[in-house]
Amino acid sequence: MRSDVENTTSGMKSEYDVVVIGGGPAGSTAAALLQKRGHRCLILESTSFPRYHVGESLIPHTYSTFDRLGLLPKLRASNFPAKYSVRFVAPTGKEAAPFYFSETLDGERAQTWQVKRSDFDQLCQNNAREAGVEIRSNTKVSKILFEGTQAIGVRAETFGQPPQDIPASVVVDASGRATVIGKQLGLKRDIPGLNKSAIWTYYRGGYRRPGIDAGETTVFMLPGRGWFWYIPLPDDVVSVGIVASTEYLFRHSNQYEDIFSQEVSLCKPLTEWLTAAESIGPLRGIRKLAYINEQVVGDGWLMIGDAAGFLDPVYSSGLFLALVSGDLASESIHQALNDKDYSKSKLSSFVPTLWEGVEVIHRLVRAFYDPDFSFPDFAKRFPDQRSTLIDCLIGDVVGRDMTPFLMALAEMTEPPAPLHT
Repeated sequence: MRSDVENTTSGMKSEYDVVVIGGGPAGSTAAALLQKRGHRCLILESTSFPRYHVGESLIPHTYSTFDRLGLLPKLRASNFPAKYSVRFVAPTGKEAAPFYFSETLDGERAQTWQVKRSDFDQLCQNNAREAGVEIRSNTKVSKILFEGTQAIGVRAETFGQPPQDIPASVVVDASGRATVIGKQLGLKRDIPGLNKSAIWTYYRGGYRRPGIDAGETTVFMLPGRGWFWYIPLPDDVVSVGIVASTEYLFRHSNQYEDIFSQEVSLCKPLTEWLTAAESIGPLRGIRKLAYINEQVVGDGWLMIGDAAGFLDPVYSSGLFLALVSGDLASESIHQALNDKDYSKSKLSSFVPTLWEGVEVIHRLVRAFYDPDFSFPDFAKRFPDQRSTLIDCLIGDVVGRDMTPFLMALAEMTEPPAPLHT
């Protein structure tokens, strides 16, 4: 960690127990749960909602978090398509059998939703506001304030107003890819071997499967381990995006339009699904998807969601980890506030449980991109691990012993270096 952080005197009286940087799903989850337990929380959001965001596919293991937040009735009443499964399609067009979540889950927990993020994120933020959380929009945090190594608040500026120093007992970075604390402290780094980029857009009128499969996530595989996502959204819209190595995607052009149209034309199964579809754009992209912070908790501060790191969109883990990390971190923060102990050791009590789960997802991502590995072959060789593989697809990887599954995986694909040592 860099040591050249600005120190600030501690003469400020804290009006808030917790200041959260970012009002997306991670920040709204943590703030709402803490506010429900009697802690005064402030969310500082740099934009105004509703706002656009990618990452539209939920996975079922968020059910318990939604239940604690009180969001299940609102999700049931929404127009978000129900999602019951994930399916992989080979470059030849051959479809693998779908992975139905009901193979390992019962009842309502066996389904989730495909969400329009502007609506979903607004739902989460409104829920935090209803819980009593104060939310300031169009407010940018320019600096974390420190006294020694202890975070004691933030410096923020609401549009059109002078900067304000806001003290707090705990600062939560939920700023997404902006990674406010990570950048200030020099903690953010690339993940070797995960040099992937993404380009995506939207269509209206694309093909949808009938019945229970209408809301399914479909992954169209490409030669060389690139892939397209196909996610049904409300109002007959589908989200379609390609993920592949940066070197491959930008090998001939830097223009998103040229790259995307070329890659769609090379994926015949996807082209057929889009025959009657109308492109409603725009095209968007990220040239470097994966990153991690060397440290995600310190004295008086912690990171959650994409602010802590991002791996890959293949298993829809980004939105899942945002919600789950906000949930788990809220418990650590609650205990720290009760004990008036805001040390790194106290605030980090949730980290081992969360990051063991993140490492499982990391192993799966690496396996997916290994050209000598396939999940159908894995399931044939280790049939007793099929249910655990589905557990991974639903997000049931946090707080459980995955050793047998990971040992089996290691027999078919070399484990990567851990994200955190």
